[in-house]
Amino acid sequence: MIDSGMTVANHVVRVAVISGYPAVHAGISVLLRSNPGIDVIQLDGNEALGAIELDAIVVDHESLETAVDLAHALPQQPPFVVLGAEPESDWPDLGTGPVAFLRNGADASELVAAVLGVANGLIVIDPEIAGLAGLRWNGVIAPLDPAGEILTPREMEVLNLVANGLPNKTIAHQLDISEHTVKFHVGSILTKLDAASRTEAVTIATRRGLLAV
Repeated sequence: MIDSGMTVANHVVRVAVISGYPAVHAGISVLLRSNPGIDVIQLDGNEALGAIELDAIVVDHESLETAVDLAHALPQQPPFVVLGAEPESDWPDLGTGPVAFLRNGADASELVAAVLGVANGLIVIDPEIAGLAGLRWNGVIAPLDPAGEILTPREMEVLNLVANGLPNKTIAHQLDISEHTVKFHVGSILTKLDAASRTEAVTIATRRGLLAV
């Protein structure tokens, strides 16, 4: 277990928070500042990126693309703590470094532990998210659905809207997520169903009983 009072290499952990919602940004910052070993860095748009040294970036799912762009502009990409995301669909954009996936309602102790974990080189996954990904704490991978790999609840939502003929932009609006995130989910659905197109994915899903006829 990570000691919530620890630091990294005996220095204060420098963390940036990225969210498109000021209230969410402020809330995450307050949770992080509950630990004296964490310093929340306010990113100034005019500040030279080369001068920023970060130990971690905390980002909500909807701002993930912005965070990735920023991280790629930094001299050395820091690890991520992502709130409200799914590893199987969102990991590809995050590079090869340590990453944490937490649910949106993570409390201060969970958030701090995740930040310190990735800053120390660990991968951290919330139990609820791990369950959706098919992981179990006894080290055994949950068996796959007889019809193929199980889709996550969010992927099923997207698949049902795809089956209704809705484009990504409309799906994003209905689910209150970004169009970028919808593309991730659609790509994951196609991969899991071994489908070459959206139409084929709907056909396969219907045949396997994942969608109502």
